[in-house]
Amino acid sequence: MNKKFFTLLMVASLFISSITYGQEDRRIKIEIALKDGNKTVKALLRSATFSFTKTSLAAADGTDKSEVKNNYYFSLDFEKQDIALLAVLMKNKAGVDGQITMTDVFGKLPTRKFDFTKGRVDSLSDQLTADYTSAYISLLCDSLIIDGVKIE
Repeated sequence: MNKKFFTLLMVASLFISSITYGQEDRRIKIEIALKDGNKTVKALLRSATFSFTKTSLAAADGTDKSEVKNNYYFSLDFEKQDIALLAVLMKNKAGVDGQITMTDVFGKLPTRKFDFTKGRVDSLSDQLTADYTSAYISLLCDSLIIDGVKIE
């Protein structure tokens, strides 16, 4: 009796541990959507980082006037390069409008939205190894709105 119970308990434990180990579902879903004419191209992201800087530029005519330039950057981390998204970015040299959304699949955290205009590739990197791939794209944008707040 103890042998059968122990065997059944062992099989159940192994089954449950294999189910929980095999799950790669993430709680947070991060997605980028780019507008390409009439269609929208979407891709999943592993992570997205945003940075904002203000640069003071001296006037070209030598006067004391200076101009403030806002710089908006996104660093996007993909599990693999999305060729359709890359094609949209490379085709539209003047930039594309888009949105990055962060969604809690359990619905407990609020959805975050980053709307940007004229996103252009600033840098691109692709990493390939025997057991791991990733791609990184840095976008330079003209404007940014985070959850309805315009960043200036």
